[in-house]
Amino acid sequence: MSGLVHPIPFEVRAPAKAAKHKDTAATCRDRASADLLKSVTMITANERRTLERSAASWEVRAQLLARLEDTARAREASVARGLSA
Repeated sequence: MSGLVHPIPFEVRAPAKAAKHKDTAATCRDRASADLLKSVTMITANERRTLERSAASWEVRAQLLARLEDTARAREASVARGLSA
């Protein structure tokens, strides 16, 4: 037995919410730009190539998301006009 009669009171709090990562074309393009900018400061060719490949991957993802966003906007516009999707 611990000798404590009453447990130590504590507040129950919701965990702090981390900033939500938005998976958008703009966010991916920002990441691509950041990787390219970092690649300029790399000393070794391998580090530079790794960041350049990463930037290229983010750009491809940005293009894909942009197409998906455009399709969703077009679908919403057609539904708003009363057309079936």
